Amino acid sequence: MAMEMHVLSDRRLGSIAEWQRAIDAEGFPLWLAPDVELTATQGFLPARLERKQTGFECFHDDARKTMSFLGNEKFDHRWANALGFRWTGDAAEMQAAWMAATAYASATGGVVFDHQEGKVFTPLQAREIVSDIVRDLPAAEAIMEKIKGKFSAQ
Repeated sequence: MAMEMHVLSDRRLGSIAEWQRAIDAEGFPLWLAPDVELTATQGFLPARLERKQTGFECFHDDARKTMSFLGNEKFDHRWANALGFRWTGDAAEMQAAWMAATAYASATGGVVFDHQEGKVFTPLQAREIVSDIVRDLPAAEAIMEKIKGKFSAQ
């Protein structure tokens, strides 16, 4: 199952290096592939989360169309830019995407829109979600391993 969110902002980051500085400023253990051209990215963006290779899909979407699709009434004003994040149900991809989106929103003065929740989150609120994900991840991974074990035993 694919998951999705958007960062809506009035400013764009100009490079992966600028985005990485924003991630570093947040203190997240995430490193984006430095050889990617951010302004042209339209697909999988490789990353490393602590020691694990991971990543997420990243797309420059049309802000007007995105807001219309999500419901214009959910936003306090018309944002100029929309950066889409998509990932599978993989926990590392989810964590990487939330960290990257939170840092991007913080650096650009934007917001994070979580499609599953159908809600807008400020960068401060998104940081709290990242903290929850990091805190709850070991328990969630243990449950997934149990489920995988039951299916592989059959």
